[in-house]
Amino acid sequence: MATGQTIEKFTVKAGEDISTVLASYGMYRLPAFTDGKVVFRDGSSGAGKMNYNIFLGEIQFIDSKGDTLALANPETIDSALIDSSLFYYKKGYLQVIANYDAAKLVMRQKIEFRPIKLGAYGNESPGSSIEGYGRVTNSPYANNNHLTLNQDIIVLKSTTYYLYYKRFRETEANRRGFQAVFPSIKEKMDAFIDSNKIDFKKESDLKQLLDFCNSQ
Repeated sequence: MATGQTIEKFTVKAGEDISTVLASYGMYRLPAFTDGKVVFRDGSSGAGKMNYNIFLGEIQFIDSKGDTLALANPETIDSALIDSSLFYYKKGYLQVIANYDAAKLVMRQKIEFRPIKLGAYGNESPGSSIEGYGRVTNSPYANNNHLTLNQDIIVLKSTTYYLYYKRFRETEANRRGFQAVFPSIKEKMDAFIDSNKIDFKKESDLKQLLDFCNSQ
């Protein structure tokens, strides 16, 4: 079954500066820190220059001293609007890609770090998962002073799309998920998917399909 997920895989070599390598793969969701506003669950809010750090999985802001800091206690956040990008927090940040009355198309990006260990005959073999960039830079695999690695690691960057509907229901943005959200137009929707060769791994195709479903 087609699924709304893509995985990008690359390797950071021993001796490389991990921050430099990650930056080349798009460390931030937006090209620059820009005006943003955070609304907390208690009704309070805050504003400043913000961006979403994909590799750390956190919304960051620039303080009055020019330092880059992360928003603390993200579970207390209701929403964050950075430029025109809207984020929610639910066991990690979700970005709203398209928003209709019937459903929201949202995206979750996740990073995994895995050390490469030598297997039989000297072949590279992925080791157990290292959760979080912080653990990489504070582990035997990295030199903390320069953020350089002492061992090769594999970086897996996954992007998964979901549909949120009826307030709190969630399903992956694949054919079955769209059918669950729009059961009354199943036949029309299936015909549209097939005739337009909808790729559930492409954001533009998912937006096109959701726009069609919403118009019916």
